[in-house]
Amino acid sequence: FTAPPTLARFMKSEAYGRVAAGPVGSGKTTACLIELLRRSVMQKPAPDGYRYTRHAVVRQTLQSLKATVLKDCETWLCSRGLAQWKISESCLHVLFDDVRSEWIFLPLEDAADQARLLSMQLTGAWLSECIEMDLDILGPVSGRLGRYPSGARGNPTWHGIIADTNMPVDMSPWANFFTNIPADWQFFHQPSGMSPEAENLNFLVQTDQTISLPIDHPVRLAQGRLYYKRFTEMYGNDSDWVKRYVFSEYGDDPSGAAVFKNTFKPNFHIVNETLLIPGYPLIIGQDFGRNPWSLICQSDHMGRLIVHEEVPATNIGLERHVQENLKPRLLSDRYLGFKIAIVGDPSGVAKGSIAEESCFDALKRMGLPAFPAPTNDIEPRLRAVEALLGRQTNGGPTLLINRSGCPWLCRAMSGGYRFTKTKQGGLRTVPEKNDKEGFSHIADDLQYVSL
Repeated sequence: FTAPPTLARFMKSEAYGRVAAGPVGSGKTTACLIELLRRSVMQKPAPDGYRYTRHAVVRQTLQSLKATVLKDCETWLCSRGLAQWKISESCLHVLFDDVRSEWIFLPLEDAADQARLLSMQLTGAWLSECIEMDLDILGPVSGRLGRYPSGARGNPTWHGIIADTNMPVDMSPWANFFTNIPADWQFFHQPSGMSPEAENLNFLVQTDQTISLPIDHPVRLAQGRLYYKRFTEMYGNDSDWVKRYVFSEYGDDPSGAAVFKNTFKPNFHIVNETLLIPGYPLIIGQDFGRNPWSLICQSDHMGRLIVHEEVPATNIGLERHVQENLKPRLLSDRYLGFKIAIVGDPSGVAKGSIAEESCFDALKRMGLPAFPAPTNDIEPRLRAVEALLGRQTNGGPTLLINRSGCPWLCRAMSGGYRFTKTKQGGLRTVPEKNDKEGFSHIADDLQYVSL
């Protein structure tokens, strides 16, 4: 096995955690397989002369593990007599020379699978297509590593996590993890499948004639490039799927469509700076629930809606959010002296089951004038935003969003806030609610203000 340049650096790294990210077909799975094998061979022999290791091979479902990773293991290891697959154990036993390594295939489909993980004594772990999993899995996995071999069989020569993936959704937990990688981790990003430096082209969709040509022969590389060209011709260079799985960039979930795809123009509606208009009140969009995001806006003398700043809130109650996040922003020098009015989710008029107080009652008790939006029906809410997006004022946008003050809203409007697809392939009529990234909360705020 000869690793492509990025994957060679990935394999040579001694970081505790390593992630290889790139386009489809770039050789990531094979590199991880060989790396796990290599680390098993490098294990120091036990007193009995054997090299003992035990690794977890983790993916979201067992079906996907068997359809992808196991097939590669059969090609590279089982067919060469280096390993045996035991169905009853969901375990690949790598047995040759003095190597005695167990590769336990572990899905994360339910609580029982996660409980099984927490009882294991492991050397290392391979997270296949890691962005399909919850980022929180890193903690439980890390807690089981470096614990085998032990006792009479010695200690692990190496322990750690390797992971492969395509590029995640922009601003998702995994995207934030990759851009703020911990000190004992490394992130290895392969080039686009359409770039001159694209990797693994020598082995993609080769013919009997081109596979016999020398490595890196122009004709052989051109044949491999067809693999990616077909995707760009099928979906187009602007498609969400091509952006993430061919160009190897952060992007949107391809299993849906942006809500404001036809009317929102980032270069037009997003501005680098917004100015506060003296004498005009601040209108604050407010969502409720455990993620009560706020959006500070203002309507000016020309009828434009200016969106100044978002105030995030994740897994926190409304009162705590107001006292710790929203009020400090409103009492800052930037907004001090402006009159305010909060327009919120109409469901907030409901009284609590314990205290005889609604969300709007609580806001008023905290000194913030608040009233419900005219409706919670999604159709008029979306139309209200579309109406502002579709208008121009003095040759400029009627809806202006501050780039630095509203990164999550910018991302939501650019495609993070989406209509998902049904099992039949059609688009749902209601945007995704309570998505993992939280785009729906800030999008709801904009809708309440727009109404």
